[in-house]
Amino acid sequence: MDINNLDKVVNEVIEEITKERLLNKDSGSNARLTASAGSVSGDFDVSLAARMEHSMIRPDATPAMVKQFCDEAVKYKFRNVALAPCFVPMAAGLLKGTGVKVSTAVAFPMGIASTKIKVAETIEVIENGAAEIDLPINIGMIKAGQLKAVKEDVEAVVTASNKRALIKVVIDLGALTEEERIKAALIAKMADADFLKIAATTRPVGVNAEDMRFFRQIVGNDMGLKADGGIKDYNTALSIIESGGSTIGASGSVKIVKRVF
Repeated sequence: MDINNLDKVVNEVIEEITKERLLNKDSGSNARLTASAGSVSGDFDVSLAARMEHSMIRPDATPAMVKQFCDEAVKYKFRNVALAPCFVPMAAGLLKGTGVKVSTAVAFPMGIASTKIKVAETIEVIENGAAEIDLPINIGMIKAGQLKAVKEDVEAVVTASNKRALIKVVIDLGALTEEERIKAALIAKMADADFLKIAATTRPVGVNAEDMRFFRQIVGNDMGLKADGGIKDYNTALSIIESGGSTIGASGSVKIVKRVF
């Protein structure tokens, strides 16, 4: 895909999405998704837990809280623990040999650091034990139409990772129009990022199954999709997975997999 033809591709994607929405409306196939239970072991859903990212990227996090989250991640067999970069070495030590990965973020939360800083952060957190990295896309550059610069920015981080960690490009639903979301998703795919992280940082209603279907249609099946924001219960989490989501980031992961309502 040529970055210079991105507008043409976006228009084609919008046409496809519009057609699908009309078909769904006519056929009534947009009925509420009924979530099915996963593999339950003891008092929690093991298969769902394997897709959960136990998230605690917050300014008031303490080492004691990090240890608690790591202990919970091991107990419930979560995919990873998502923590601020300063806690990556500690978490990597606590989780060594458990099968639970360490996830963190660079240029968080706004993605407006220079490319050089993003690359340096990426290399440091990988050397400290991070296996998955969230990278917020530069929203202002998307809105300004500087798409080649955005692609090069993401590519630099992907190159710096050198396949030692998964790179998840973050798209904030509340900050971008539908057309801008499509452009951001296609840029992330063109830059060879491993995942899109669909976030509801500035959208109060949170991420839902429709969002997953929307982005899965854009990027196809060869990219991971992470949902993060407003996912607080078991049925919502399952609907996210059944609609094309690969992983879910949530601070209430324990309640979700234990099906606490």
